Amino acid sequence: MNKPFSTWLIDQILQEFQRKERLLLGPFGFSSASAEREINEPKSYRSTFVRDGDRIIHSLSYARYFDKTQVFFWIQSDMHQHRMLHVQLVSKLSRVVAGILGLNTDLVEAIALGHDIGHPPFGHDGEHILSQICQKNGIGSYHHNYGSVWFLHVIERQNLSLPVLDGILGHNGEQQVPKISLPQHDSLSWNVFYQEMEDLRFDRAVSLQPKTLEGILVRFIDVVSYISRDVLDAEHLGILSFSDIPDLVKTTLGTSNREIINSLVSDIIMNSKNQPYIAYSQEIFHALETLYQFNLKNLYLHQDKKRCLPQIREAYNLLWDHYLSDYLHKDLTSKIFRDHIDLNLRLINTRYPEINNYETYPYLENSAEIIIRDFIAGMTDQYFWKLVHEIDPSLEIPYIIIE
Repeated sequence: MNKPFSTWLIDQILQEFQRKERLLLGPFGFSSASAEREINEPKSYRSTFVRDGDRIIHSLSYARYFDKTQVFFWIQSDMHQHRMLHVQLVSKLSRVVAGILGLNTDLVEAIALGHDIGHPPFGHDGEHILSQICQKNGIGSYHHNYGSVWFLHVIERQNLSLPVLDGILGHNGEQQVPKISLPQHDSLSWNVFYQEMEDLRFDRAVSLQPKTLEGILVRFIDVVSYISRDVLDAEHLGILSFSDIPDLVKTTLGTSNREIINSLVSDIIMNSKNQPYIAYSQEIFHALETLYQFNLKNLYLHQDKKRCLPQIREAYNLLWDHYLSDYLHKDLTSKIFRDHIDLNLRLINTRYPEINNYETYPYLENSAEIIIRDFIAGMTDQYFWKLVHEIDPSLEIPYIIIE
């Protein structure tokens, strides 16, 4: 076993890191020295946000990114990105822009790495189906940004810092906005965070947004990373091409994934440098909205995808009913225990030895329906269908296969 770092050496390393961080951060960047964890921990030679990023990467939830589709779940092909690649793109691009804007690059990286962990199987369509089931069962709605925080903070007990959790909770960029300003710093608090969690679950959060400029930036870059990449994937799959996008988008943003990303990022930098907000120019934002509406009509609401939704809805309900019954009857051989509860208990026990059985696992104080919700939401697409076929081998979606 390696000899542990001395307290003196850790202090020296952190002081040097914070000195360099102060030189790089602009007036609106968030210092790692100001970050709070809910449970205090001993100092480490790694800074707060670096540790957060490491914890996310090593989480069970992060590993499941590899088989969660981004958009084209109804097509069997290796020619389109899954959510793992999207998360890497957001992380990489966010770090670059954050460095230019004088923001904390480690903070944006951690937020980006964790921002989509809560996505259930089959992207936003699966999210909507699961949310409807949750509403029917009286446990509120399901939103993937809520799920991302819930998995990391409650189920896996990663004890991430508040700025990272806040950025993940407020990242959702399905509705584009031209500008988001930095709120008052005192709005970043654990009390506000937990209230926003509940408000989001019960659809009371009207304008949820991050409380740091780093979190706001990730929200913008999330959209930048998928908006034209989805068109590129569609081009690879033979659905449409960049020649089909509206002329306004071509003339304003470009005619390729590379050009469009560069146009959007350049505009963010020019309009946000040394400002307490992240913003687009009016012209660029109008082109972005136009491209999103094009994608919505031709990709996100594609007729081939709509054709698969009844089977996916049936499969979601099948798994819900089956595993809710297993849990209520305490069938310890069921995968709801083996692949969800027991697995997470073992992982948590490595950090918190006192949490080692059902009685001392506070998560189980929640309703059975919440436990089933989390089991399904954490599944990869492949594992989802594996369990469906164990119950009903005849249930399948009509895949389009591209070789």
